[in-house]
Amino acid sequence: MSVENQMNETKVTFNQLKDFIHSCNNLKLIDTNMSPLENTIYHIYSDGEITEQKGSWAYGQRNERTWTYPVFENIYVKDLFPFEINNSFGTFGYAIVTFEDAKKIIEMIKQYLAK
Repeated sequence: MSVENQMNETKVTFNQLKDFIHSCNNLKLIDTNMSPLENTIYHIYSDGEITEQKGSWAYGQRNERTWTYPVFENIYVKDLFPFEINNSFGTFGYAIVTFEDAKKIIEMIKQYLAK
């Protein structure tokens, strides 16, 4: 089933959501041959927040900038997202994705939560 068909249906299962998030996660988006200013990296978090930061050699060494604030309560479930981070607010899952895929993931999470 295509992503577009999954998003148009009213029910999204946990496994469909997990599979889609993991298929979108792409460490190769961090291109060390590019300038950090030309290589923007997006994270999608388990609360729907989308952030961006410089890529290339500067990835993880600079601040993340919020692109989209959290849109729902944190839905952290181990293994739903490929990576996790712990901070003073709790444990969050995240993936390294394109901005377009981050928006699709948010829509799929909304459909999953609407059950």
